[in-house]
Amino acid sequence: MQKHKKRLGQHFLHDKNIINKIIKNLKTSTKDTFIEIGPGEGALTTPLLKEVKSIVLIEKDRDLIPILEEKYNDKKVKIINEDILKCKLSNLIKKNIRIVGNLPYNISTEIIFRLLIFSKDIKDLHFMLQKEVIDRIVADPGTKIYGRLSVMTQVYFTVKKLFDISPNVFIPRPKVDSAYIRLVPKDYIFNSLEHEKKFRDIVNTVFSARRKMIKTSLKGIIGSQALQELSIEPSSRPEVLSIQNYIDISKNV
Repeated sequence: MQKHKKRLGQHFLHDKNIINKIIKNLKTSTKDTFIEIGPGEGALTTPLLKEVKSIVLIEKDRDLIPILEEKYNDKKVKIINEDILKCKLSNLIKKNIRIVGNLPYNISTEIIFRLLIFSKDIKDLHFMLQKEVIDRIVADPGTKIYGRLSVMTQVYFTVKKLFDISPNVFIPRPKVDSAYIRLVPKDYIFNSLEHEKKFRDIVNTVFSARRKMIKTSLKGIIGSQALQELSIEPSSRPEVLSIQNYIDISKNV
């Protein structure tokens, strides 16, 4: 097994029971085209390849590329040695693409935010992430962990935590618990690209000052009376507002 690189946040999955559980939850078809982010040495790739049409592997660690190339000398597999945060995804993400990955936990949130704009072309996403991150993604309004990640992910996707994963199934063993999540795109909810940008800006603004009341953090953007007309209490904190509340605000500024 390739020696893991701590700076890349590598933790290689080796437990066949978990791999089989992931494959089962993917409900694959021979017509499916997948992108796998961070395939490592191919623990998930090998069983997945037997069930699908093709896979694009995006792997940052150049030392793993020869291993993958030797293992998958197959026209069904395309191997790209790039950082997922710098990769030109618009060239790779085609209609109904499915994306799967054991994401490096130190950049998992950045990866998810990068993929949001492609939601219209993605069939679904299945990711292994730090359990704490998944709990934040699926959090409901009014809870302590509901925040920018919850709102921005849930406005684009229906999210479902599938199962928890023990640290013992990885080499090396991570210090945190993991979990598996499914994200399925929703219909595009914004009136225009301008409305979408306003929504993003408002969500960023309020959650960058989450202890402040909405009327304070949005001062100069929308007034208290306008908030009340939208059935939003101006003294509310950001974590009690629903996604629909944020959509309504962004429509009226």
